[in-house]
Amino acid sequence: MQIIRKHFPPLIPDNEEMYFSMVKGSIESIDELSSLQITKALDGFQFRLTPSLPKYTNFLIQEILKLHNYLGLHLDMSKSIKTSSVITFTINLK
Repeated sequence: MQIIRKHFPPLIPDNEEMYFSMVKGSIESIDELSSLQITKALDGFQFRLTPSLPKYTNFLIQEILKLHNYLGLHLDMSKSIKTSSVITFTINLK
């Protein structure tokens, strides 16, 4: 799995690194060849997940929702997932 991080400082706090490892593990359990871009914003994180094949899209959405429900985190998902096969979601830290 390829992960691209944008706008991150050189040192990342341990709790953020642990969260990213959990997200990576849940995505890799479905699609090992996907690509994930994580962008640090002022008020949270933006994720852009591109599956290797469109058939993995629904399974990845289910896994992402399951993980974030387990952690008690609210995420905002994009509405154009089916047309572009790219899963975009945001975690607000406010």
